[in-house]
Amino acid sequence: MACVHAHVYQPPREDPRTGEVPVEVSAAPMHDWNERITEECYRPMAAARVLRPDGSLDRAINLYAHLSFDVGPTLAVWLDRFAPDVMAAMVAGDRASCAASDGHGGAIAHPWVHAILPLASARDRSTLISWGITDFVHRFGRRPEGMWMPETAVDTATLEALVDHGIGFTILAPHQVAATDGVPLDPTRPARVSLPSGRSIVVFAYDGSLAHGVAFGDLLQDGDRLAAALSGDPAAGLRSVATDAETFGHHHRFGEMALARAIGRPGAGHGGLIPYAGWLHRHGCQQSAVLVEDTSWSCAHGIERWRSDCGCRIDVVVDSSQQWRLPLRNAIDWLVARGVELTDRFAGPALLDPWAARDAYAEVLIGVRTPSQFADAHARPGHADAALAWMEAHRHLLMAQSSCAWFFDHADGHEVGIVLAQAEMALELLTSITGDSSEHEWRSQRAALVAEV
Repeated sequence: MACVHAHVYQPPREDPRTGEVPVEVSAAPMHDWNERITEECYRPMAAARVLRPDGSLDRAINLYAHLSFDVGPTLAVWLDRFAPDVMAAMVAGDRASCAASDGHGGAIAHPWVHAILPLASARDRSTLISWGITDFVHRFGRRPEGMWMPETAVDTATLEALVDHGIGFTILAPHQVAATDGVPLDPTRPARVSLPSGRSIVVFAYDGSLAHGVAFGDLLQDGDRLAAALSGDPAAGLRSVATDAETFGHHHRFGEMALARAIGRPGAGHGGLIPYAGWLHRHGCQQSAVLVEDTSWSCAHGIERWRSDCGCRIDVVVDSSQQWRLPLRNAIDWLVARGVELTDRFAGPALLDPWAARDAYAEVLIGVRTPSQFADAHARPGHADAALAWMEAHRHLLMAQSSCAWFFDHADGHEVGIVLAQAEMALELLTSITGDSSEHEWRSQRAALVAEV
C-alpha cells in the first residue's frame, strides 16, 4: 500500500500590528502569496480533476480524503478567513478518510508556530504543541494521533514532549532514524523509538527516493507513472511520500491532477492510498529504531540552518553568506528568555497562574472563548487588560520563533522582517506592562544582526 503526506503550510505574512497581510508584488496577479498558493494548489487539491481520453471531465476528487496531511494553524486561521471552502474541504476529507479507516483519518496535528522544536525551550515547545492540538481538536473534531514537526526537526526532548501530549506517531526523513543492535530496518514499515522516560513513539520514515521523484523529479508529469511508482508488493509494507503540499499544483503545475489520476488506478498501492494513522491501526509496529539526534529533512547539517552559516541555501549557484543567522538566533533567544524572566517577576499580580493561562490562551486564538471569558477564568480581579497584554506578548514571542526567518538566503526577506516585527511587538507589550527598559539591550542585539547583513 502507499501513503502520500502533504505538509500544508505558508510562512506568516500578517503585519503583527494590523493583523492584515500587505500586498506582495511578487505574488501578482494575486494580493499575496497565501492567496496565490491557495489558488494554484490548496483549492485545486480539494477538487482535483480526472480527465477522460478526450479531455472531458470524468470526475473530481477531494485529495484531502486520500492523503495524510497536516495544516499549520497560523495558515489555517488565514484559510478560515479568506478561503473557508478550502478549510471545509480539508475537514470533509479527514472525515471521509476516518470513515474509510476505522476512525483513523488522514489529518495530523502541527504545532501552532512553525518553529524548530529542538531549538525552543522546553516550556515553549510544550505550549506550541499544546496550542496546535487545541486547534486540531477544534477544527477536526477529534484528538490527533500524529503530529508533524516543522522541518521534521527532532531531538529526544521533542519526542518526549509529543508523548507528553498524547501524540502516538510522527514522520521523519529516512536519515533521521537508525537500526538498533545491528538489525536492519525495514524501510516500508514504521519503527518504535524508545525514550529515556520509559515510553516510546512510533516513527514513519518516508521513502526518500520516491519523495524526491515527486518533489523534484518527473513523477507528477503523468498519473500512470506516479501510480506505478507507488505500487509494490501487497504483502510488503507501506511505500510513503512526504512533501510540501505546494508540490501539487504550484511547484508542479497540474500535479494535483496526476495524483488524482493515480488514486485507484491498477497498481496504485494495491487499493489506493491509506493515511499513516490508518495503516498503523491495521498493521501495528513491530520493529525498533534509534533516533539520530538534532536532524531535519531540509538541512544536511542537522538543524544548523536555523542558527549558523552551515552552507544550506536556496540558490547554490550565487555565492552568499548566511552569517546573519546566528545573531538573529541570539537576538530572538535573548528576547524570549527576557520575556520569561519578566513573566516570572511581574505577571503574578495580573494572572492567577501565568503559565497555565498561556497554555489556555489557545482557546482565545481559535475563537472558542472570548478575551473577556478568558480574563474571567485566569486574571485576578481588576487586571483583565494586563492579563490579556501578557498573553499577547507571549503570542508574539512564540511567533518570533518561526523557522522561515532562518531558512532563506538573505536577511532582507519578508520572513526575517516579520519575525523582527513580532519581536518588536512583544518587547513593546512587555515594556508597557512592566516598565522594563530592555529596549537598549534589544537594540544591541539588532545591531549585531545588522552588522552581518
